Amino acid sequence: MESADMQLVMFALIATIPLVGAMMAITPLLQPNGQAFSVSVPEVAQSDPGIRVLKHRFVTIIAALTAILTLVAVVFCLMGSMKAVMALVVAGSLAPLVAGYGLIVRYRRRVQAIKRERGWQAEAQQRVAEIGEGAEDAPRAISLAWNWLYAPVILLTVGVAIAGYPVMPAQIPVHVDFSGAVTDVAAKSPAVAAFPIALELFLAGCFAFSHWTVLRSKKGTEPGNPASSAWAYGMFAHAQTVFLLVGGLVITAVCGLLIELSMIGVLPITGAVAAIVVVAMLIAAGDVILNAVYGQSGSRVFRMQRSAALLVDDDAYWKLGLFYYNPGDASLFLPQRSGFGWTVNWARPAVWAVMAGFVVATALFVVLCVAMVD
Repeated sequence: MESADMQLVMFALIATIPLVGAMMAITPLLQPNGQAFSVSVPEVAQSDPGIRVLKHRFVTIIAALTAILTLVAVVFCLMGSMKAVMALVVAGSLAPLVAGYGLIVRYRRRVQAIKRERGWQAEAQQRVAEIGEGAEDAPRAISLAWNWLYAPVILLTVGVAIAGYPVMPAQIPVHVDFSGAVTDVAAKSPAVAAFPIALELFLAGCFAFSHWTVLRSKKGTEPGNPASSAWAYGMFAHAQTVFLLVGGLVITAVCGLLIELSMIGVLPITGAVAAIVVVAMLIAAGDVILNAVYGQSGSRVFRMQRSAALLVDDDAYWKLGLFYYNPGDASLFLPQRSGFGWTVNWARPAVWAVMAGFVVATALFVVLCVAMVD
């Protein structure tokens, strides 16, 4: 049974490769109409033959690379070469990302050349001053207060830890190999029993922080369609924060409770690991589907009229098309241009402070975990 659990874990991990590959492959297809490979273009440029060819090539290359890596990983898994599978999962998850962003940088130059050839220029930077009546009724991200729902999840795990501590074995499995055999144990102690609780607190903090960044982000609106794009972005932000909350609650509860139950002896550690990995992969698949349905910043929510004029050109602020650096923009967070979700304005000192704080908090958590189970 333990071996079957670990094989399930391996197949679930292999699913990471097509998930990452699929997300990267569809990236240029789901960006807002005014962008192509991180270049500001007129919305009608999405029908330009040169840009459409580049999109087709991008999808084909990333899809082919992903398919090959997935097939090789499955073959090694069936052969029982688990170490090779793990190496392929890591390499196969990184390869589409590296290749994809490499192609974005390369094709960005191609689109810039097309932009010059077509004479696409913004004569004056237009901004969205108002989006018309009904703006106050537009959908928006859910309140940060919803993150208090993590409290009962954490308290439930605390209760399980307290109730199960008397029957917890003296030696608690904390690591297994690919065959399901236990390779490391920790002596029973209150600190070890509290590890799942600390993990839940850290995960809840990470998800709440991600939610906060969405609320603090600049809105993704298009000057040519201010009202429609504002509603579309609001629906996108609402859907993303709901999914973030639900997915965060599920993975936090699964990680904390199942690990605690495995420590008590109610559930084998291999079963806990298998369940956690499978749930994580299902949530990742849900995120891919969500982005495919809504598009970046809600670009697929409405079929908007495409403008032939280039209303905004902020390419100078996107370094390599990936990193936003604009000292004149007070925003800390904003919608990502090459990808999905949100990114940061690296020109703001507050962003560096926030990122440094997150890194320090993560490092402290890792040190704490090592101390708890050592």
